[in-house]
Amino acid sequence: MRVRRHFDILIHMKSISLSVSEQDYDAFRKAAQSQERPIASLIREAMAAYRAERLEGRGRLEEIVVLTGHAPLAPLPSREELYDEAFDAPDDEERR
Repeated sequence: MRVRRHFDILIHMKSISLSVSEQDYDAFRKAAQSQERPIASLIREAMAAYRAERLEGRGRLEEIVVLTGHAPLAPLPSREELYDEAFDAPDDEERR
């Protein structure tokens, strides 16, 4: 199984190099040690979370389906997104 995972990484992932502050590096190194995971795994997870939260965006508020008496079926937008939508910020509309 481990061989398969390394094969997938070689085929489906891009390699990057980046510089980080010593403080960030130490925090990730300690977290990786405590979770018994590689630092790269934590960075990939953080990048995926950032992409999902900030880059892929969410639909307009009126598109979120909510059933009476139930929780939303999709994540709710942030306060900033609600403000922008309520006041139709022109520069945000161009980005969508």
